Amino acid sequence: MENKKWILKEIDELEVKRLMKNHSISHLAAVILQGRKGLLSEEANIFEGVLYDPFLLKNMQKAVDRINRALENNEKITIYGDFDADGVTATAVLCLYLRERGANVDYYIPDRIDEGYGVNIAALYAIKEKGTTLIITVDTGITAVEDIKHAENLGIDIIITDHHEPKTVVPDALAVIDPKQEDCKYPFKELAGVGVVFKLLQAFEKDNAEIIDKYMPLVCLGTIADVVPLIDENRELVKMGLERFEGAENLKRMNKGIKALLAATNPNNKKVTATMIGFVIAPRINAAGRLGSAKKSAEMFLCDDEKQAEFIAHQLLEENRHRQEKEHEIFTEAVRIIEKKRLHEQDIIVVSNKGWHQGVIGIVSSKITERYYKPSILISLDEQGNGRGSGRSISSFNLFEALSGCHEYLEKFGGHSLAAGLSIRADNIDVFCSQLNTYAKSHMKTEDFIPKLFIDCKLHPKDISLRSVEEMQSLEPFGMGNPTPVFMVQNAKITLATTMTEGRHFRVQLSFGTASVDAVGFSMGHLAENFKLGDVVNVAGTLNINEYNGNRKLQILLKDIKHA
Repeated sequence: MENKKWILKEIDELEVKRLMKNHSISHLAAVILQGRKGLLSEEANIFEGVLYDPFLLKNMQKAVDRINRALENNEKITIYGDFDADGVTATAVLCLYLRERGANVDYYIPDRIDEGYGVNIAALYAIKEKGTTLIITVDTGITAVEDIKHAENLGIDIIITDHHEPKTVVPDALAVIDPKQEDCKYPFKELAGVGVVFKLLQAFEKDNAEIIDKYMPLVCLGTIADVVPLIDENRELVKMGLERFEGAENLKRMNKGIKALLAATNPNNKKVTATMIGFVIAPRINAAGRLGSAKKSAEMFLCDDEKQAEFIAHQLLEENRHRQEKEHEIFTEAVRIIEKKRLHEQDIIVVSNKGWHQGVIGIVSSKITERYYKPSILISLDEQGNGRGSGRSISSFNLFEALSGCHEYLEKFGGHSLAAGLSIRADNIDVFCSQLNTYAKSHMKTEDFIPKLFIDCKLHPKDISLRSVEEMQSLEPFGMGNPTPVFMVQNAKITLATTMTEGRHFRVQLSFGTASVDAVGFSMGHLAENFKLGDVVNVAGTLNINEYNGNRKLQILLKDIKHA
């Protein structure tokens, strides 16, 4: 992204000294921490963590009582999950837990292509025919007002567990558990769907130790995959999950599906980090649901046969490769349409086409938003004129609220501020696009369209060491809401400038003061023509340890580079 505005965070040196003293951390780590403290409800959460009382969630006691009754009467329970990694892990966690308690439990995940997102009436009929009397939704259901009414008519009780934004009217289910409900007193609102399910498990168990050991790796996977902020309670869930990816004893009792997926995606047994889960493991879990049925991913986590789990894991790797090919095709086509119709000149980019794969348009929308730094919605149309869309936004624009303001043109919609899905008739797209852009003009300013790069602090020559990176590990896991720290190096001289991998990546060697360091810009090969030997530059990037042939060397992963 060109023309980024660099924003250097202010440093309170008194606060930095206090943090260094109280937590025995380095100056660099303390600087980063003091710049992020406002993101956390309690500073102690960064290091000590907290799990809140699950009964602070509205309707939790109602849900527990109804599930206990179902267990006592051997009623058939069906878990109704979403088809993304959050929904799949939430489905697996609740199924596994209820099975352990002797429940007669099944699960249902809708097909993304044939059924679309959320609870649907046809699925409710099919579930009823199999004898279910209680449905528990996970990671879905909060906007399914009309569909839930049909469940009541069918004589099925429904407990909704979700974390998405409710609309004005909440479904009239037996119990609705969602921290984002207006009158819910739960202190942390940003749990993933699988996090809400874990709170349900907590409500059944006086001692958390066993459920943490058994289910936290799955909770960790789903939480990271759903890109919720890794702050407060989410931070603790992910930290506890990552700890259980280490050590022989933990590996022995690990879920067979996770073990198979790790063997397939991490053959060199590197340390499992939030970054690895987000960029390597989670896309494989999502692959099946994006191209069709997510049941394959769910079965991998639910099966008790190692060979079967390994077979499914390799199938998911193949499906992910297929997903990447589809993604590239749609992205290329979308950019061509956008440039031809000059859609990028609008405040919100809405682009539609026939035959685009519905499971991939969300990822492509994310790439379009990254490319143009504008909210975008991609819509896939079928032969009957039905459209399914997926949108991504920028930090300054609430996409869910924007869709709410244009709801009369939509058949269905849901999501949150940065990502949303919708259904629309083809003949409504033009007026929807016009109304959406009218809404944007009254809710966005010119500066909102300038990408911002937030920089934690300036680096000094003494900070260029492996120890600097290692000391920051106390602030992990990094992710949404607690991003990997970004540093600035000023007035550095380029002593080497080259490209790698057939010109795709850019590499420079920088000298400043007494320090020398390599900086690598992945997918920045085009910058090579703008910078040459001897240029003095300012760079912004993250610190990273490059391991090759047993050698460990610090490097900067470039976010941006400018002439000084």
